[in-house]
Order: sequence, then structure tokens, then C-alpha cells
Amino acid sequence: MENHGQKINYALGIWAFNSPDPSEALKVAVDLMFHLKYGREPSMYSDLRTDPDRVQTPREIVRATASRDCIRLAENCLLHAHSHVGEKMPAKFTTAQDRLFTMKHAKVKEMLNMEDFWWYYISCMEAGQHDIAEAVLGYERDHITTGTQFRAA
Repeated sequence: MENHGQKINYALGIWAFNSPDPSEALKVAVDLMFHLKYGREPSMYSDLRTDPDRVQTPREIVRATASRDCIRLAENCLLHAHSHVGEKMPAKFTTAQDRLFTMKHAKVKEMLNMEDFWWYYISCMEAGQHDIAEAVLGYERDHITTGTQFRAA
């Protein structure tokens, strides 16, 4: 939720996969994701520049056509989001999945890069618990917060 780029990519992905021709729509979406990644911030905010000292305005960075295209894209994504919410049955999420969703991305990424976590998750799977959200929360509770390793070196 804290990463605007990921939200934009998710919205474009949902739009593409729900289009009549998902393959073609995905090509458009990937192109837009790349362009928005580099144009979104400078197109939305003024900035102070040096050499020479001056204020940079969005108009200097983004062409009027591109601005209009971004507005149309946002309107299109919003329209698809409304229909998606109105027509689709929401997936059922567990409390653990909700908690995982609200964790800081950097914290989850750090944990998933730890070999010890994966040994913990393998033991969870062997015990019949396959939900990675449950494993992440269990590892955080039992090992990250206590400062102990699941497997001794």
C-alpha cells in the first residue's frame, strides 16, 4: 500500500488481464508501466533545481499530450476498478494474509532473503501448514522478535 509504483503496476495488470485481448493489453501496460515509472514523479511535482538555481515545473518535463494520456489512463483504470469491485466476488483472506499485506515491504523482503526463514517454512510445510503468510508471521513472532534462529548453524 505504501508503494505508488506497485499500485500503478497492479492496476495496469488487472486492466490488462481483464481486457478482451490480454496479450495485446499487457504489451500496452508494460510500456505504460515503464514510462510512468520515470515520468510520474516529475510530472506531478515542482522541484528546485541547481545549476542554474531555478524552479522546475511539470510542464517542462511532460508534454501536454502525455498529460492528457495519463488522465485518460487514470480514468480508464478507475472505470475498470469500479466494474471489478462491482462484478467480482472478493477473495476470502485470512487474518494472517491481511497482516502480511500490511507489513512493510522491506521487512518481508529481508525475511524472504534469510536462509533460516526458508528452513522454518519447509518445516511448516512438512507439518501440513502451507500458507506462507502464516509462516512469515510465525517466523517473525518466534524468531525475529526473539532474536533466535530456527536452525542452529
